[in-house]
Amino acid sequence: MESIGDRIKRLREQKGMTQKQLAELIGTTEASLSRYENNLREPKAEIISKLAKTLGVSTDYLLGKSEDKPWWEKDEPPTDIELEEFIKNNSNIKLMGNPLDEKTKDDVIMFLRAAHEFIKQKRKREEEKDKND
Repeated sequence: MESIGDRIKRLREQKGMTQKQLAELIGTTEASLSRYENNLREPKAEIISKLAKTLGVSTDYLLGKSEDKPWWEKDEPPTDIELEEFIKNNSNIKLMGNPLDEKTKDDVIMFLRAAHEFIKQKRKREEEKDKND
C-alpha cells in the first residue's frame, strides 16, 4: 500500500514541482518535506490540509483512507469544479510558456465558464431545431 510520503512525492512530481517549490507553497522547509516524502516524519494536520489543497486531492486520499484518485489519474475527463480547483491551486500552470499569475488564472476560469455556457446554449438551440424539424 502506498504511504502518505509516497503519495506526496508522486503527486508533487506529477505536477512538475520541486520539493523546494512545494515546501514554499505549504509554508514548510524543503528538509521537512523531504522527511515527509521519505516517511521519516508524519506531517501535522495543518500541513496535511495544505498539501492536499496544493496537490489537488482530498486529505483522505493523501492519508490513504480513500482510493478516489485525483481527476488527472482517472480515465474520465475532470468535472468543472475539479478543473477550476486544479487551475487555482497549481503553481506550475503555463499559458503559451508563461506561468499564470492569480489574475490570469481567474481570467482563464471565467473564459472556461463562458465557453461552457456557450456550448450549453448551442446544444439547446440545436435540440430545439431538431425537435421542430
